[in-house]
Amino acid sequence: MTDLKTDAEKAEEIKAWWKENGKSVLTGVAVAIVGIFGWQQWQSHTKTQAETASALYSTTQTTYSAESLESLKADHSSSPYASIAALSAAKHFAESGKEAEAITELQWAADNAKEDTIQHIAKIRLTRLLIATAQLDKAATLLSDEFPATYNPLVEELKGDLALAKEDKSSAAEAYRRAIFQSGNMAPRYLQMKLDSLGNGV
Repeated sequence: MTDLKTDAEKAEEIKAWWKENGKSVLTGVAVAIVGIFGWQQWQSHTKTQAETASALYSTTQTTYSAESLESLKADHSSSPYASIAALSAAKHFAESGKEAEAITELQWAADNAKEDTIQHIAKIRLTRLLIATAQLDKAATLLSDEFPATYNPLVEELKGDLALAKEDKSSAAEAYRRAIFQSGNMAPRYLQMKLDSLGNGV
């Protein structure tokens, strides 16, 4: 069929269509542009945050910096850099004889780490330090938490240390034996030494 519409008629139809649909088309384009821009902004922000956290973490590793550590914990608490830096700070404090400060950092890592592995490591180290500082009830509470099976030897060893701190040699020996058994061929010699130190009667 021959198209009998004149150019003027076609122009009028285009104008009418645009008048009816132009606003929604422009809105759709605007939304798309905003969406793309927003995604790019979010990516840029995320990258900047990660780079900042990395830089602060590097500062805490080269030399202990309380300011950098607190900035990491306050502004980048969801970053693994923050919890790892807290573990490093705890080690620094423990080696300096500042057990209370070390406990604070380990507790922060245990409470705030988003990675399960870091959280479990923090709890293990915290438990060991709590036992060393005679905070036995708190240590027992931590040991009642669930840990993956791979941590069983460490957990049993700490249960032995806790029992020994309570002067319960029998329970300590049982826990050390479980730790040795669950370690298999990988059992460290010091576990057997801990068990042997309890004497033959347990």
